[in-house]
Amino acid sequence: MVEESTVPRALPHDIQAEMGVLGSMILSPDAVYLGREKLEEESFYKLAHQQIFSALLHVSDAHSAVDIILLRDELKKRGALEKIGGAGYLRELVDAVPTSANVEYYINIVREHSLRRHLGRASIKIQNLAQQDGHDVDDLLDEAETEVLGVRHMKESSRVRGMDVVLQGVLERLDTLHQNPGQLTGISYGFTDMNKLTNGLQPGEFGVIAARPSVGKTTFALNMLQHICHVERRPAVFYSLEMSAEQIVSNLLCIHINRARGHHHRVDTLDFRRGTLNDAQWEALEQSIDDLAGLPLYIDDSPSLRIGDLRARARRMHQQNGIELIVVDYLQLLRPPRSKDNRAVEVAEISAGLKALARELNVPVLSVAQLNRSVEKEERRPRMSDLRESGAIEQDADIIMLLHRPPQEEEGGGYERDGYTDQGGADDHDGIPASKAEMIVAKQRNGPVGVCHLNFWRRFLRFEASADRS
Repeated sequence: MVEESTVPRALPHDIQAEMGVLGSMILSPDAVYLGREKLEEESFYKLAHQQIFSALLHVSDAHSAVDIILLRDELKKRGALEKIGGAGYLRELVDAVPTSANVEYYINIVREHSLRRHLGRASIKIQNLAQQDGHDVDDLLDEAETEVLGVRHMKESSRVRGMDVVLQGVLERLDTLHQNPGQLTGISYGFTDMNKLTNGLQPGEFGVIAARPSVGKTTFALNMLQHICHVERRPAVFYSLEMSAEQIVSNLLCIHINRARGHHHRVDTLDFRRGTLNDAQWEALEQSIDDLAGLPLYIDDSPSLRIGDLRARARRMHQQNGIELIVVDYLQLLRPPRSKDNRAVEVAEISAGLKALARELNVPVLSVAQLNRSVEKEERRPRMSDLRESGAIEQDADIIMLLHRPPQEEEGGGYERDGYTDQGGADDHDGIPASKAEMIVAKQRNGPVGVCHLNFWRRFLRFEASADRS
């Protein structure tokens, strides 16, 4: 007697539900539309049903209608009519459903069984990988999560869409924009000029903000996050590989006071670190702590983070907290899946991983990056080619922004760009000077390039668009 455990089990399926879907599609154009939107050929367990479904969609596209005769002729052209059971089986499909009113019910059953089959195949693939020697455990975890998340995405929506479905979505988006001219299509940076040039941080895009050390790229990212998380209340996660969470929050407190509390409560970072604040500043600090206590910003300050670990953590954050933006500080500090002798290859794997994460979660992923020393040696504006190990980053990034602070001239001549006190530039209220800065949009896959002019108060950790000056 054969043991029960050795008997092959049929994969999940429901032939009657599949017949109900196909019969409904023959009877109703609306059922064809629903079937096209929510199913694909592999959704059907029976091979004959896959062939009939494909022919149905072709007939619908060619004739704007479906009937048994047109479907029979199409299957005959493909040499598949006898394979599916002949014209008699097509009549059997129609007889199986007296009405197409229940087509959504049938579709949901077919999709459910299809997802179960995909999940079963994913589990087998994961099991096979786990049993093979030579695979890094971190890579296996990343692969396993990718496989399972892929099934989840299939449940949320079909991965294959016809042109008419895509066009409908594009038209709806364009109509919304037409009704609200000038509205951002992405998340606001919090800087007017940058929003105009880029139309905001776009879902599914991988962006890079690059600069030399001490120019202010992390400070700029925190100014941006203060606006996105506090003003717009959008949840974001910040992966800091260089600074601790305590340093990040301390700087964010200063930024918040200096952006949200007005000029009379302005806090100098040196006074903040020394604790030499006056009564008004202490009051502003306490109010800012209350503001930030509920901020939808999550900080991960794990050092030496692998790109696979970051992707896994970001997936969980996205599922649990609805993250709408991922910021990484900074790209070159991330570790590749495996160490290699060629640093350019390592950076290429990191860059590709961040790009894939943006597409996978359909949220903006923005990474800070370092520029090489040639910018300082040649005393010029940075270029994309100045990105350290730049080839892969230039290729993968949808938008590349280069933060530049030109030398600031003093009244008596000379300049001190990276010292504590800023010199030159436009004056803020009370005559406190600001450095001039430029955010050079050197690449934008879906938009123009250009330069956005900024003011920067280093002692207050505050960036401001020149266009926003009051």
